Amino acid sequence: MKIKALKDWIVLKKKKEKSKSRIILNVKSSSQMGIVICLGKKLKNKIDINDCLIYKKYSDIRLKIDNKEYIFVKYKNIIAKVI
Repeated sequence: MKIKALKDWIVLKKKKEKSKSRIILNVKSSSQMGIVICLGKKLKNKIDINDCLIYKKYSDIRLKIDNKEYIFVKYKNIIAKVI
């Protein structure tokens, strides 16, 4: 199933950290971080695919589709872009 974001919505996937031993970890410090996988049309010039974003706590909608977890956030709830 394909997902297409509308207007000012951003679809993210959870950011996972790798330890030195290459074990993938879900870190609490990155609980409000995600990698952009889809953007609404209004945001094409502001954010790019694969950018890492930090968003406000409790501002996200989490859905599991085809055993993959997606995070939906509005642009106004984005705090920063990790460079």
